[in-house]
Amino acid sequence: MNIKIATINEIPQIEILYAELFLEMSKLQPNYIAPAKQDVEFLKNTILEEKSDIIVAEIDNRIAGFLLIQELATPPYSCIVQHSYAYVMDVIVGGQYQSKGIGSLLLQVAKEWAAERKLDYLELSVLAENNGAFTLYKRLGYKETSRTMRLEINN
Repeated sequence: MNIKIATINEIPQIEILYAELFLEMSKLQPNYIAPAKQDVEFLKNTILEEKSDIIVAEIDNRIAGFLLIQELATPPYSCIVQHSYAYVMDVIVGGQYQSKGIGSLLLQVAKEWAAERKLDYLELSVLAENNGAFTLYKRLGYKETSRTMRLEINN
């Protein structure tokens, strides 16, 4: 397996995995998430921007999984302690490659990415219904720091 930073050339394979990710998310929250394609310009910008990357895991010259990471800063509110941090926007390991440690490895590389930039912490969000991902993140040392709640209005 080869772990590396994606280039523009990998976008077609990343698009395929994004479609898989969005499909799985739509199954977890069908009222809020729909199957979709990721915007190619967004992927290009993520790859080209200095403060973001897509980290890919390759097996036999095929992308088995990826992690999209970006450097952010806390909002400038007086009650919030200022930090620079890495936000893991998306993680996906293709179905045939799951349960082989690829997700854990990608998250370890994300931790190294953040450490090289002297960032304070890694942050990510996970759908409440995604028990497998939640269990993985907890096993890797991530701690729950907030919850998003929703009240549907039936008009």
